[in-house]
Amino acid sequence: MSGSSTRTRSAYDVGITYAKETWRLFGKTGKTFRFANTDELFGSDAFGKPVFAGDLRPQHGTIHEIGGQIRGSTTSLRASLYRLDLKDEIGYDGALFANINFAPTRRDGMEVEGDWQVNGLLTLKANYAYIDAKFREGAYMNKAVPLVARHQGNVQAILKTGSVGTYSAMLHHTGERRYGSDFDNTHGTLGGYTTLDLQATWDFKPWQVSAKLMNATDKKYSPFAGYSAFRSDTYYYPADGRALFLTGRYAF
Repeated sequence: MSGSSTRTRSAYDVGITYAKETWRLFGKTGKTFRFANTDELFGSDAFGKPVFAGDLRPQHGTIHEIGGQIRGSTTSLRASLYRLDLKDEIGYDGALFANINFAPTRRDGMEVEGDWQVNGLLTLKANYAYIDAKFREGAYMNKAVPLVARHQGNVQAILKTGSVGTYSAMLHHTGERRYGSDFDNTHGTLGGYTTLDLQATWDFKPWQVSAKLMNATDKKYSPFAGYSAFRSDTYYYPADGRALFLTGRYAF
């Protein structure tokens, strides 16, 4: 996972919800877990020699969350606070050229999302996430977990025109992050980025045709970068440029 901010899947959740017609309050606690992906078990060192991390343990932990939601006739707003404590988090160690199990980590976060039905055609959506991810034990205690952006957010506009089609535009922002393997937090930060995705869907029954233009502005950025102790320098994996995808579906 290389320090990803993505939450792990739930083993189980226990929650309480108190709801009225226009609002609700909720709280939950649960266990999370994640097994290593196939590409996390295999890698290569600086000389191209295969590296196998077959001793990776599943990452696991606990999550506690509280929040609330308010709904109006054309708007809704939801906010929550959570704490995610992980053990054996799976991430990449550039000094070993392999994924390892981290010392225990903690993510304290806040999520806010809102919808606004502007009229019968147009809907606006937005969400924002704040994540403070740190090691809570071990040699890097209180240091930031690499590759976890403190700020993330999306803004989306959806236009539904019936037989003329459905169109959407989404801006996605990811903030600065510590470089992968920079456990000491001494090598600066990987810059944030904002991308624009466009999508259109036309329903010509029994056919449905969709077009997606990803990274419409052809933004040059790197979603992943790390620090190499072998080279004493940083390295980057550039993101895909502008890409167009066309799909068709036929309903029998």
